[in-house]
Amino acid sequence: MLTHDSGAVLGKLEEVKPHSRWILGETLEVMLHNGVDRPADVAARMQVPPSTAAYRVRLLRELLGPDLHDPALRLAMMRALRSALPRWRAEAAYAKRRRAQRKPDTCC
Repeated sequence: MLTHDSGAVLGKLEEVKPHSRWILGETLEVMLHNGVDRPADVAARMQVPPSTAAYRVRLLRELLGPDLHDPALRLAMMRALRSALPRWRAEAAYAKRRRAQRKPDTCC
């Protein structure tokens, strides 16, 4: 039986801006499903530059703490990501459309 609330395990990610939340969620999914947390491995699996992967892994470690190695927490995160990622992807797309629809500010 899991002792972690699957909604609470991603709580810190919920506070991040929509596009960043989606990208970090995708990165976390790669880390959890492939058992990797080295930036070079993440970069290779996601086909992103190593510096990008290193930045994302560092942010995830800061947000989620050292518990990324706890098997029960990892399972809870995988379950929570399964339902959260589609919503985060949609929220990121909606935020992008909203930004594109804004009228440019007129200055003086």
